[in-house]
Amino acid sequence: MTALLDWISQQLTTAPLWIQSPIVILGAVLVCALMAVPLLRFVDLLGMWVSGATRVKRGSFPPAGQAVRTTEGGTRIISESQPS
Repeated sequence: MTALLDWISQQLTTAPLWIQSPIVILGAVLVCALMAVPLLRFVDLLGMWVSGATRVKRGSFPPAGQAVRTTEGGTRIISESQPS
């Protein structure tokens, strides 16, 4: 494995700059995209923890006689009356 990595690094080092630049940029974009996923997940979890929000369990229903309406923003509103 080390020999393969050495060969790749030697090829990149001796390659012209117009070949090196796109390869380095594509590699950096790929690494940043892969690292952004867990970072965004952490920020979402931290935001939920700070705001005290809890996740709504799948299959949970409001008490009998109450209708559930969802606004455009995704806010869950429980109402005693049916939507008009």
